[in-house]
Amino acid sequence: MLFTFENNLINDKNTYAKLIALYHILNSSHHEEIILDFSKVTFLSANLLAVLGCCVDNTMFIRNHKIALRGLNPKIKTIMQKNGFNKYFTWEHLNDALHHTMSYEIFQSTTEHLVDFERYLVLNIFSRYNLPAMNTAYKNCIIDNLLEMFNNVIDHANSEYVYVCGQYFPQNLNLCFSIVDLGKTIHENVSTYLKNKTLAFPDNSLEWAILPGNSTKTSEAPGGLGFSTLLSFLKLNNGYFTLISDKELYELQPEQESFSSLASPFPGTIVTITINLTDNQLYIFDENNNNLIVF
Repeated sequence: MLFTFENNLINDKNTYAKLIALYHILNSSHHEEIILDFSKVTFLSANLLAVLGCCVDNTMFIRNHKIALRGLNPKIKTIMQKNGFNKYFTWEHLNDALHHTMSYEIFQSTTEHLVDFERYLVLNIFSRYNLPAMNTAYKNCIIDNLLEMFNNVIDHANSEYVYVCGQYFPQNLNLCFSIVDLGKTIHENVSTYLKNKTLAFPDNSLEWAILPGNSTKTSEAPGGLGFSTLLSFLKLNNGYFTLISDKELYELQPEQESFSSLASPFPGTIVTITINLTDNQLYIFDENNNNLIVF
């Protein structure tokens, strides 16, 4: 079976739709020899390897596929050798002396591995010298928001693993990473919650999921939530955010946000975060007054 990527793999709706289509193809057959053709791909945003890895890793073992790559651009192969995606192949590992990659990691979604995920965030994101300036309290707020996403997978998604990967882009000074799981979708969790509460259901469940206060930190809230602190930061930062679950898609870009739908559902959740490292603002969280101050 041959699966061809027709375009570069970037963080846009078409690329996510293509990767989701690959998942459904892989998940609908058994014992296939599958070739992923990258001949037309000259650029791949490395955070998307979390999505590709999630799709391939699950189906390789569950469906007993054999998967190979064809026509891979040498630069893309080098990135895979540096970030650990080469684990699926017989390629040697390369040292990332410039620290442009965030390692491809698979975490078991258990409470015991929450500390491993936190360590990953600190080492790969919050220890970077060129991260926007923020005091410890505000940094901890953002980290807590990301840890809550991991907790949502544990408590509500019933997914066995969480996949993470990212990349630093020195040309445009962006740091981009994705967090992916296969499990109960946000739509499913929100639907159940609102039905039990006899509350009105929005056209797009992600509209409800991103609202401040709709978080798993409340005692009865459903999973896949808790994005409000992170979104507030990214809006001030002129960063980017993509959230995909089931057929629903939410995108935040500088000064605009949108909700839309996909042709095929993703049976889990994809979160992609892009931090703008040209941001020279100072973020201070005043714990005494529960207030954010931006200079």
